[in-house]
Amino acid sequence: NCRRCKMKIPRQADLACGNWGVIGDQAGKATFVEVCSEKGANLLDGAVKAGVLKTGAANPKGVEIRGKVENAMLKLGDKWRARYFEDLGEGKDRLKKIMDETSRCIKCYACIENCPICYCVECSTKKSYLVTPGQVPPPFMFHLIRYAHISDSCINCGQCEENCAMDIPNALFMHALQTDLQEMFGYTPGVDMELPVLALVEEQTERKRLADTGSDQIFNIFE
Repeated sequence: NCRRCKMKIPRQADLACGNWGVIGDQAGKATFVEVCSEKGANLLDGAVKAGVLKTGAANPKGVEIRGKVENAMLKLGDKWRARYFEDLGEGKDRLKKIMDETSRCIKCYACIENCPICYCVECSTKKSYLVTPGQVPPPFMFHLIRYAHISDSCINCGQCEENCAMDIPNALFMHALQTDLQEMFGYTPGVDMELPVLALVEEQTERKRLADTGSDQIFNIFE
């Protein structure tokens, strides 16, 4: 997932920290910090005033090197995307590959439970008129529902693949779909703050629930 990622410096965060750009006698002893918001600036200023850390101006040469490293990593991300996505094939070939891989699914819900994008209170994969209850492996509709709900807003975190008991490359499939939709509609998940392209009508209600409760639990699979 990191190979395919093109968010090498998370500037959508309040502070972006790392070692790219730290050079000379500071190498290995300091952290390069980009302040990306007022909140981040206040946090950094507060830490300095509290004596928790000490800051200094960035070395201009280090800033230049940081930019070059970032650009090189972004090009590498494009290279890995091309390699992984081309291996999936196109059209019916890609669909067949996804169907073959997901046929190992044991319907444990680890992909859904660990996805930071899933927000529905009543998951459509639990509705009997969409997905036949008790059938393992589940019909392909189980996976189609998830692709339909998440493909535009997948952030390529890899949790659906990392936690899959059957080693199904879920993240690869989802990310491939997401990049296609991003190219079509221009929506960048994890960065753009408007609603995703495929947002459901009730999404605002679900987002309010998340904000009010702080819980992303959809349902208890052990009930």
